[in-house]
Amino acid sequence: MTAEAARFVAIRIEPQPGVAARLTGLGSVFGKTVRDGRLIALALGLVAGGIMLAGGAAMAAEWPDLPSRLALIASLELLPPVLRGLLGDPIGLDRLGGFLSWRFGHVAPVLLGIWSVLAMSGALAAEAKRGSLDVVASTPVGRRGIAIQKVLGHAALVAVAMLIAAVLTSVAGLAFGTVPGDEIPLPNALAAWTLTGVLMLAAGSVAFVAALVLGRTRGAAVGAAALFGGYLVTSYSSLAPSLEALEPLSWFAWTSGHRPLAGTWDWAPVLVLAALAAALYALGIVAFERRDIGAVAGAGRRGLPGLPAGSGSPFVRQLADRVADAIGWGIGIGAYGVLVASSADAFVEMLDQMPGIDDMIGRIYPGLDIRDPSAILELAFVAFGSLLVGLAGAGFVAGVASDENGRRIDFVLSTQLTRAQWFLATGLAAFTAVAVTTLVAGSLIAPTVSAVGGNPIDPFLGSAVLALYGCAFVGIGLALVGLGAPRLAAITAGAVSIASYLLGTLGNALRLPEWVIDLSLSEHLGRPMSGVFDPAGLALMVLPGAGGLLLGAWAFRRRDLHG
Repeated sequence: MTAEAARFVAIRIEPQPGVAARLTGLGSVFGKTVRDGRLIALALGLVAGGIMLAGGAAMAAEWPDLPSRLALIASLELLPPVLRGLLGDPIGLDRLGGFLSWRFGHVAPVLLGIWSVLAMSGALAAEAKRGSLDVVASTPVGRRGIAIQKVLGHAALVAVAMLIAAVLTSVAGLAFGTVPGDEIPLPNALAAWTLTGVLMLAAGSVAFVAALVLGRTRGAAVGAAALFGGYLVTSYSSLAPSLEALEPLSWFAWTSGHRPLAGTWDWAPVLVLAALAAALYALGIVAFERRDIGAVAGAGRRGLPGLPAGSGSPFVRQLADRVADAIGWGIGIGAYGVLVASSADAFVEMLDQMPGIDDMIGRIYPGLDIRDPSAILELAFVAFGSLLVGLAGAGFVAGVASDENGRRIDFVLSTQLTRAQWFLATGLAAFTAVAVTTLVAGSLIAPTVSAVGGNPIDPFLGSAVLALYGCAFVGIGLALVGLGAPRLAAITAGAVSIASYLLGTLGNALRLPEWVIDLSLSEHLGRPMSGVFDPAGLALMVLPGAGGLLLGAWAFRRRDLHG
């Protein structure tokens, strides 16, 4: 008995966690936030920096000297303002930093900002829904401390990712500079990526506040709308006058003059945006402190229509859970298409004032009737619209995976329902949710095209092509769910969707081999809004969708469930 007592007395319990545990471990809410997100921050920093390295290599190979770069600038100046606006202002294009800022700087905050939106929409709302936040809030940390540390932890992760990207951007200047002035000083790279980080955190702040009031899913939708909406307004305002009218509301437009990689600086709007984001985070912290944990506004009764919650089959239950989100995605994507299509008349009038523009655009976009209303959809909608459909599909995969992640599947499979039946029915419901998204979007876009004198059938059928595109990424996610990686399924599906978008839009600029660019599914869409389809490409999109569903169902029958 004495020996047993001595053995227990020898156990040493630390009264306080150490500094390392508080910063990067389980010693504090801040440390746990950093610990949970460190791999994502590292991966995003490396991906962002890798894009800059690839862009530097492309410029060194294609435009290695000053005369070739001056020729590039001269050719861009021949383009009409509408197309120059679509490509972005070529500031400082005779230097490597200006080229990287022109080709990649404007899109980086959007692709990386998705992480911030998802992370901050679930920072408090997700834990509150699971009930784990009640336990944490009962400790001496307090509600305010929890919220502040969550926000600061995410800000620290964003800072780490931006630091990695900045260092690799500076390395790109050293490794691929071929003209004096191609060097990218580290302070310039840090200043450029600081803006990216601020834009990311601004989108996250909107999602953070909205999630505390509306719940995680609606909060993420509001944050994504702010992120994508600001980017679209700024990037496509030259094509759509209706978007140009909204440009003063876009923080991408506010900060467009801050281009340190190109040698131009404008810190004032960056600081204003940072202050705005900080104020929104403070508002969210106060809201969390003063409201019941997990309480959300009664938005469900005034929310989007959906199916009645059903339990007759896994298909009905999953679709009932997803259809309101699908309609929301469809309205958002459709509204973007409506804004673009409604500007067709103004776009044609602009073309009439530019002699020879038809021949020039014909060389850039062969076979495209630029005066048809559907053409402006091809120019300004399809690429980004397909990305949004892919991300919507990743969200539906998250819903499928949540049954296993939340241990609900244990109860479902305790009935006479077989694993394969559950998986196939639930997967088909996710496919149907994608179809609902594109159906809603197409139903909004087609009447608008008809109103401006175009053929409404083509864009409506084009939305069906986007449905196949989105289902391909759902299939990838379903395969991972079945193979035993439900926690990685949605992230991977979203990442592959983003990679496809990047390959399709930046592959030529990076001078990638043709076979690499062809790996992007977006390269096989054809011209869906103009009624030009690629049968081989459509078949290619069916493979990952159907194949992922069947592979996932087969693997799901043969493995243990995860908690």
